[in-house]
Amino acid sequence: MPSFIKKLGSCVVRMPLSEPNVERYLDEHPGFLQKYVVTHLSETDLKELYEHWYKAHGRKSSTEKERKRSRTEEEGKSCHVVEHKTSIVDNQLVVPPAASKANLETPTPEEAMDVVPSVSPGKQLHQFPNRQFRKTVSREGAPILKPYRRSFSDDLINIRSLLPTNLQLPGEPGEEPSARRRSREEWRQLNEPDLMMELVRDIAQDLDLVSLCFKILLNVGILTNGDRCSLFLIFGSGDQRFLVSKLFDVTENSQLTDMYEHKPIRIPYGKGIVGYVAESGETVNIPDAYQDERFNKAIDMQTGFRTKSILCMPVKNNQSEIVGVAQVINKKDEEGPFTANDEKIFERYLTFCGIGITNALLFQSSVIMYKRSDSLVLLAHYIFEEQRDMNNLLRRVLKKGCEMFNSTGCRILLRESPESDGLTTVEPENGQVVKSSEGFVSCFEIYTGDDIKNKESGDEYEFQNILTPQDALAKFVANKLKTVNAVPGEPIDGFDGMVCAETIGADREIRSVLAMPILNESRNVLGVVEILNKKGEERFDRNDESLFEAFTLFCGLGIYNVMNFERLIKANNAQKVVLEILSYHASANKDEVSLIEREEIPSADSLNILSFEFADHSLDTDQTVLATIRMFMDLDLINKFRIDFQSLIRWSITVRKNYRDVMYHNWRHGFNVAQMMFAMLTSGQMSQQFTDLEVFALLVGSLCHDIDHRGTTNQFQKLSDSPLANLYSTSFMEYHHFNHFLTISQVEGNNIFKSLNEKEYADFLDLTKTTILATDLALYFKHKALFKQLVENPDTNWDDCENRVLLRSMMITGCDLSAITKPWEVQRMVAEKIASEFFNQGDIERDKFGHTPAYMMDRSKRDELPKMQVGFIDNICLELYESLEKANPLFRPLLDGCLSNRRNWSNLCERRTSFADISSANITLTSINTNRPRDSSFSDEMSDSDLENDESLKTPTPDLTEPGRAFTVGTLSNQPEEESGVEG
Repeated sequence: MPSFIKKLGSCVVRMPLSEPNVERYLDEHPGFLQKYVVTHLSETDLKELYEHWYKAHGRKSSTEKERKRSRTEEEGKSCHVVEHKTSIVDNQLVVPPAASKANLETPTPEEAMDVVPSVSPGKQLHQFPNRQFRKTVSREGAPILKPYRRSFSDDLINIRSLLPTNLQLPGEPGEEPSARRRSREEWRQLNEPDLMMELVRDIAQDLDLVSLCFKILLNVGILTNGDRCSLFLIFGSGDQRFLVSKLFDVTENSQLTDMYEHKPIRIPYGKGIVGYVAESGETVNIPDAYQDERFNKAIDMQTGFRTKSILCMPVKNNQSEIVGVAQVINKKDEEGPFTANDEKIFERYLTFCGIGITNALLFQSSVIMYKRSDSLVLLAHYIFEEQRDMNNLLRRVLKKGCEMFNSTGCRILLRESPESDGLTTVEPENGQVVKSSEGFVSCFEIYTGDDIKNKESGDEYEFQNILTPQDALAKFVANKLKTVNAVPGEPIDGFDGMVCAETIGADREIRSVLAMPILNESRNVLGVVEILNKKGEERFDRNDESLFEAFTLFCGLGIYNVMNFERLIKANNAQKVVLEILSYHASANKDEVSLIEREEIPSADSLNILSFEFADHSLDTDQTVLATIRMFMDLDLINKFRIDFQSLIRWSITVRKNYRDVMYHNWRHGFNVAQMMFAMLTSGQMSQQFTDLEVFALLVGSLCHDIDHRGTTNQFQKLSDSPLANLYSTSFMEYHHFNHFLTISQVEGNNIFKSLNEKEYADFLDLTKTTILATDLALYFKHKALFKQLVENPDTNWDDCENRVLLRSMMITGCDLSAITKPWEVQRMVAEKIASEFFNQGDIERDKFGHTPAYMMDRSKRDELPKMQVGFIDNICLELYESLEKANPLFRPLLDGCLSNRRNWSNLCERRTSFADISSANITLTSINTNRPRDSSFSDEMSDSDLENDESLKTPTPDLTEPGRAFTVGTLSNQPEEESGVEG
């Protein structure tokens, strides 16, 4: 009989030595055979054993790749068909894969040799290989052997090469471990020293934190005979420390693969039993958990599990610092509470566990640092590869942000738009001018994973750009210059609100957010970066915050580079515009100034500039300059703001010379708009409603509102790709008028604002800019409904800042379009000039760009001018002047003149008068019933440009002494029309 069988037979107690008896004994004691093989078989014996097993089953040895495939496809099936018995072949004991009821599975000889330490010939092998195997089950229920060593990601190959080959490294979640661990009964068959040594070896070379913690908890359960175990690690520092359950409620039946899906539980430091142990460092042994006030019964109520006894102990590193807390619940088999001996064994084992956890955390940190460096290098490539287009840059940066932080969303909110160049912008809701630093002009955001709305599209990422975003949290971060790491329901110090979709301005659920400001070299805030919704975790951790700081720094660098590049392009375009201006315009010379200085400034009455019916045709060019100076004098602006008289003359002449000699938008138009504003401020008594600075800005803005107009619209600038269109993002001409006004005002000898202090000058520029930008009819259409509501409400407070902005904007629009209110002869001539200017633009569009011009610019439609004018009055002018008349009854002449001209254009339309015959048409002016229904039958496509006209219409001024029409200085009357003595 072979010595092996003799040895085996000698271990059978009081049992006749026979194969059935040996087989039965091995079935009942599966750990015995394993222990025997480990302690008595040499390496050669082990190889021969496996070779005989393959021969006995008719299988040939194959390459490692073929064996791995055969295990998954064939060995699992064979485990169901091979009978549970051993056999002796060639004097060797052959153990099939299913040699016991425990289904002990075995690796191939070559796999065993890969991990079994080499020994000298003839020596016995006294320790089992450290490599473990785990049994998994296929879809058909057949066991499948897979290697437990998890594959390491490619980006850690360099790190692997620096470490010993027998280390258990972190793998990719989802891979199945291959070899099964020993059962609890098998472990407990060892004596205490051997058991402790084996359990320490079990964790000594595992650097995968999840796998390590899983083994620790299984081993703790073995040592204490506990039912279930949990392990909590400490994160943070100082007052910000907290505990996170790395693994929770691990039992002997738990699977490692399930541990990677574990959702961490966050526990405040010092709270509950676990928090107390972490804070005090004391061991807690509770015989009856429900008698301890620190115990939280909520989990038992949720799970239905009954917690009886608890043993909780701190886990310390080699420097005696507490790095975590291990907890065991309930002794198995109703053995009662944990004993002092359990505490002793528990403490001894946790000493080794603390060292292992520290090593795993250090390795994890090194991996994180490696990945972080790699990500930042790639991010730097993105930044320096893309410096021309903000959209492309942020698309790539945001996508990388989602990958780096394992999040489903990433947002970047910009305060200064690349197009704004630091200028103020008009708020679309109320027309109020606000600084770009007070809000965000755009938000670039990207979403992935579950946060993609249109999942049917199949896109991996969803990218979008939101204009004027409303993000309260981002404003808080930008104003306070602080980093926010929060989850919904968690208060933020200094922030009035909680983290949610509403406060962030997002259109999807917010589960966690990490936000930080982007600063430039002057520590001015360019914007805010937000990372949203950490995948698989409740919130972002300290590692994320540390990486986020570097990420934000790189974002700021990239954004700043693109902004500078776009500013360079704008500066180049601006230089072209300036050179073009300088080549065409010139400032006032000494002779021109001296000529005006010698002239006597006529009175306002002699110039008729106080009248709403003023016509400029009786004045020559120099007289218009004298009339301009008279406006400043009568409004007392020269005295109030200490304006140098010679500078005012020089400035007025320069403004006149900087209007181009185009058909309509020339100096005469600018002067007429300023005269109408002057009449509103004086005859309309509006100067008493506004401050001196507002009056100053209204007059200056009226004079300069179309300076350097080219006789073409904003749409034409965009179509022709002019430098103006590339310089500004919207309202091209209006922004240009304002900036050109600044340019000529800064020329030596032209500065009429030098007496203003810094704050007054800043406020004046804001007021003037609002005035000029308000001449863009697009803004009028946005605000006209609100203005109508205000003038119809008798309780409107006109001292309110926003209401005053809207009133000033509507006044300048009324002045800009006031030609429609002038006498018929003046209105007719002005309409012909506007039409001719539009037709010239339409000809250029058709001839130079091959573009079909708009309806009102198509020369082939010139005979429909009366129809266009009726539509223009119905759709734009009437509502404007009706609202102005309700705001101030002294503006009634403007409404009457508009209605009169509508009637005349309507008559021409009915007669089908051609464009050539309009100037010679004989129109009989009749009295107008202003209560007649508005005729909208001739309304048609309107101009998107400045369809304004000039001069005055002689209409009877209403008797303003009638009841209900009184105008009180400083307050606008809002009495209902039916209370007035004038027809509606």
